Amino acid sequence: MQVRKTDKVRFISFGFAVLAGAWILMYIIGCYSSRKAEEVDEVAIVLDWNKFLLVAEMHTEGYRGPVASRAYGYIGLAAYEASLPGLAGEFQSFTSRYDGLVLPVPPPKDQFDLRTSLNGCYATMLSRFFLTAPEPTRREMLKMAEKWDLLISEKIDSTTMRLSKAFGRDVANAVFAYSATDSLGYRANHHNYDRSYIPPVGDGKWVSSPDFPMPPLLPYWGKVRPFDIETSDYLAKPLPEYSTQTNQTYYVQALELISLSKPLSAENQWIAEFWDDDHPGLTFTPPGHWLAITNQVIEKEHPPIEKTIETYLKVGIALADAMIAAWYSKYDYSMERPETYIQKHIDATWRPFSPTPSFPSYPSGHAMMGAAAAEVLTSLYGTDYKLTDKSHIDRTDFAVKPRSFNSFDQMAKENALSRILLGVHWRMDAEEGLRLGALIGKQVSQLEIENKLTE
Repeated sequence: MQVRKTDKVRFISFGFAVLAGAWILMYIIGCYSSRKAEEVDEVAIVLDWNKFLLVAEMHTEGYRGPVASRAYGYIGLAAYEASLPGLAGEFQSFTSRYDGLVLPVPPPKDQFDLRTSLNGCYATMLSRFFLTAPEPTRREMLKMAEKWDLLISEKIDSTTMRLSKAFGRDVANAVFAYSATDSLGYRANHHNYDRSYIPPVGDGKWVSSPDFPMPPLLPYWGKVRPFDIETSDYLAKPLPEYSTQTNQTYYVQALELISLSKPLSAENQWIAEFWDDDHPGLTFTPPGHWLAITNQVIEKEHPPIEKTIETYLKVGIALADAMIAAWYSKYDYSMERPETYIQKHIDATWRPFSPTPSFPSYPSGHAMMGAAAAEVLTSLYGTDYKLTDKSHIDRTDFAVKPRSFNSFDQMAKENALSRILLGVHWRMDAEEGLRLGALIGKQVSQLEIENKLTE
C-alpha cells in the first residue's frame, strides 16, 4: 500500500490507526525482548533508547519536525553529560557554554556505572519530553527502563547502582529544566498551529493550501534558542524577483514540477514516498528519519561509547539548529508554495502528489536538516559510507521498500529532491536548504567536546 494524494492521506488517519498500533507492538517486542545479560553494554542501551524515541514521537500528539528535533538535541545533550564520568578521555561539560545549565556532582569513579547512568538519564528525559504520550507508550517506556536496570543489577553492587541511577536522573532533570527556560520551544507540542498569526500578504506570499487549510505551523520557531549557531547568520539568500513571465525562474521551476508530476515515474514515486515522513501518527517525523539512519549506523558499526555519544549529541544538535534556522528564513520570506503559484498562473486543476504543508516554502526544511545531519555523519563515519536505509522495513501500513546509498551526501541530496517530486517545494527551496544545512552541519561537526591537549 502506498501513501498517495490528499484523499488517501486523509483516509489513512483512521484506517491505519489499528495497523499502526499493531506495528508498534511488534516493533517493541522485536527490539527489546531478546536481550541477555551478557549483551548489556553502553552502546546497546543508547541504541535501544534512540529506537524507542522514534516510537514515542510517532505516537505523541504535537511532535512535528521542529519540536521533535529540539527534543533530540536536549536528549543527546543529557546523555552526553550523564556519560562524562565514565568516558575515556577528557570530555568537556557544556555548563561553560550554556548559561543557566547547572548539573549535579557525579559519584566517585569507583561507584559510577555508565550503563546505569545512561539508562536513568534516557528514561527520565523521555518521560519528561513525552509526558503526554499515550498510556501504552508510557508503559513500554517504564518496562524498558526496568529491563535494563534488571540486567545491569546482575553485574554491579547496589550502592553503585543507586548512585549512578540517581546521577543519570539528576542530569536529565537539570537539562530538562534548562530546556524549559527557552519559552518558545518549551512544550511547543501543545500549540503547533497559531491561529492568531497574520502572515504578510502580496504577490508571491504564502497562503495555506485550499485542500489543507490549516493555520501556520510554529510561525515563531525561528526565535527558539539554538544549540550551536547564531540563527541570523544562516538567513537564506534573497529570492529572485517574483515574476509570472514564462522565461523567469518561478515559471520555469513551476513547469518543472508540472512535467515531473504527469505522472511521476515509478522511481520518482519511490523516492518521493521514501522520504515523505510527514504524516503525524503514521510515520516518524522528517528529522526522525535521520535519527533512524543514525540508529542504523550505530547498529552496523557498534562504535566505542565515546563515539556513540558524540554521534547522537551532534546529530541531535545539527537537526535542531537546522530546523530553527529553516523556520527563521521561512517566516522571514513567507514565500508561497508551488501549488499556489501553479493554480493561480498556469493550471487551476493541478495538485501536488502529497498535501502541501501549512507553512512557507523557502527554504526546504527537509533539505536543510538532511544536509546538516549528513555533514555530521560524514565527519564521523567517512565520505563513502555505504548504507541500505531500512527505516520503514518493518512497517505494514506504510509500505516503502529500502533504498541503498553510497554516501550520506547522496542521501541528503535525494531527500531534498523528494520534496520537488512530491510537488511541495520549488527547486530553489531544495538547493538553498542543502547549502545552508551543509554549513550548519560543518559548524556542528567542528564542535570541540574533548580536550585534545591532555597528557
